[in-house]
Amino acid sequence: MRNVEQIRRAMHAQPFRPFGIKLVDGSTHTVTHPDFIAIPPGMRPREVTFYATAGPGSDDYETHWIDLSLIREVIVSSEPASSPTASAQGNGD
Repeated sequence: MRNVEQIRRAMHAQPFRPFGIKLVDGSTHTVTHPDFIAIPPGMRPREVTFYATAGPGSDDYETHWIDLSLIREVIVSSEPASSPTASAQGNGD
């Protein structure tokens, strides 16, 4: 459950810093705003919900449910988010 706590800390950091969720298959999903990720309450959630743009320049969003057992690493940026209206990005499915 270490990854859950790392994600929660990254979600609530002030100021918010974008962070990546690296999966066991090598893909990384980047969270650029805290509103684009959700973790169910409780001590033992099984997945996170991540919202990402459907593609470059798109205003549509895709929803991804990521099993916590597939998360290898949480990587937090050293720079604060540039804009509170930044969108979420993801690569890999």
